[in-house]
Amino acid sequence: MECSQPSTFLNVYEEQLITYLGTFHIPTDYQKKVLEAQEKLQSAYGDVKQRKATLEAQLVRLKDQYKWGHKTRYEYLAEYNAIKRELRRFSPILDNMLNSLAFFLKDITQAWRQATQEQRNRLAKCLFEAIWIKDKRVYAVTP
Repeated sequence: MECSQPSTFLNVYEEQLITYLGTFHIPTDYQKKVLEAQEKLQSAYGDVKQRKATLEAQLVRLKDQYKWGHKTRYEYLAEYNAIKRELRRFSPILDNMLNSLAFFLKDITQAWRQATQEQRNRLAKCLFEAIWIKDKRVYAVTP
């Protein structure tokens, strides 16, 4: 379908969509289901908490081995850095991801505001089947 409406800047329409999204709420029980699904997905990638605990225990043992003279400084630093790198992969990423997801589910406008233009386009495609524009105004949406 060809659009016959006059064009304007994208931010004009986006501001109107943000107003609409401010009234849009994902039901609490659905938020919970999404978070539960996310947690199941995490467990599919292995028990992250257990792996972190194992790595932290390895750091303690490694420190002891160095203090007792069983490891040279070079060996200690090499192993220490390798373990720390692996720990950094786990630390804040998964916790932040879940917290961000929960935050965005409560208020989709925050997700919109923090998204890049490409992410907004994908979000709009997920949220809306159609956006109807007339006289430079969003007058209807099909969720």
